[in-house]
Amino acid sequence: MNPRSKLIRAPGGGERFFTTFVLLLTSGAFISLMGGEEGALGKGAVGIFMQTIWSVIYLATLVLLQRGRKEFLGVVRRDKLFFLLVALTMVSVFWSEDPALTFRRSVALMGTTLFGVYFASRFSLADQLRLLSRVFVLGAILSLIFVAILPHYGLADPEFGYAWQGIYSHKNNLGSAMALGVVVFVFRAVSDRQKSTRWWAAIGLGLFLLWMSHSSTGVVACLFTLLVFVLSPALRWTLRKAILFFLGVAALAVGAGLWVVSNLTYVLSWVSRDPSFTGRATVWMVSIVMITQHPWLGYGYSEFWPGYGSDIVSRLTHVPEMSHAHNAILNLWLDVGLLGVVLFILQYLKSLWRAVVAVRHTRTVEWLWPLVFLLFLAAYGLVESVILQRNGLSWILFTAVVIQVSSRGGARLSTVPLSTGNRAAA
Repeated sequence: MNPRSKLIRAPGGGERFFTTFVLLLTSGAFISLMGGEEGALGKGAVGIFMQTIWSVIYLATLVLLQRGRKEFLGVVRRDKLFFLLVALTMVSVFWSEDPALTFRRSVALMGTTLFGVYFASRFSLADQLRLLSRVFVLGAILSLIFVAILPHYGLADPEFGYAWQGIYSHKNNLGSAMALGVVVFVFRAVSDRQKSTRWWAAIGLGLFLLWMSHSSTGVVACLFTLLVFVLSPALRWTLRKAILFFLGVAALAVGAGLWVVSNLTYVLSWVSRDPSFTGRATVWMVSIVMITQHPWLGYGYSEFWPGYGSDIVSRLTHVPEMSHAHNAILNLWLDVGLLGVVLFILQYLKSLWRAVVAVRHTRTVEWLWPLVFLLFLAAYGLVESVILQRNGLSWILFTAVVIQVSSRGGARLSTVPLSTGNRAAA
């Protein structure tokens, strides 16, 4: 352990409150109260209000990171690909058709990334899961209240069958939050056995809200991630056993995948979906066509949607205000081109490998989290844009995982509190 870590105070109540607030906000909470045409405030007022809030959050994050600025430079050196990808968004102002917009949003992404670094550097994995569980419990309880008392905000439009959206701006946002929330609650139920009854109740509430959101993506991602959680401890078996086991799992997965592809219409009918994936197929085709026009560097970070791209999709699908490509890689490609896609894939695979190694060399349940989250991100990224997500929880957690598995493999951040699992593995 670095001697300096003994001198650094553990996060106090103020820091925990600040972190919980930011995590809740980045999960998409309360946007339904302020955003959109039916919001409680006008769009101009909302823009100024939210920009002020995010500016304060970024400044507070920078102040909190000052205590570990030398360690932060060490993080940059260990994960150059990751920070090159983030820097690429800023550089893309030079080829963006709206450089001012790209600059503002890349600054927001930088702030989001720095908060992810702070989250990883100030809180152990066990603490991260505790804070996340609080966020999702709050999101679940407040969503119930919104549906009961403020149905105008808590329920989606009639076109979505009055699906629940709770404190979130869309039913899919509630589905995403509860899908990840259920996974976090399972971690807490396993690690905190004295309060497991409470967490199993939270799991039940999360599953109920996930079902009421009518989010098929959330249901599939949640079930897939829970399966990963159940299987991942097998990585701690002897190498021979683990290889044979996962080869068997891979064979079953390939067989199941081939069956699903050959019976796609039938399978999608289980979740009331059609082969167009609720119009996403058209968005994907348009995105691929537009990628071919700017394949190497893209259109500039966050410039293609919702302007030019949204107009094209709207003419083809009659769906207004499309805001992303509904696929993480396609959206990334439109933003920063093939260069950005390669940087992300290389960093993702590097972090995935580190996460697998971390599982094999630890015995605590918390060290399953990086691997489980990375695979959750991959599953959700098939139909949602979760990479380089400014002011988004997914990008914060991806950043934290990248830093966490990197700091475990190399010189640890001096500000990272070492959990029991870390000391056992050291």
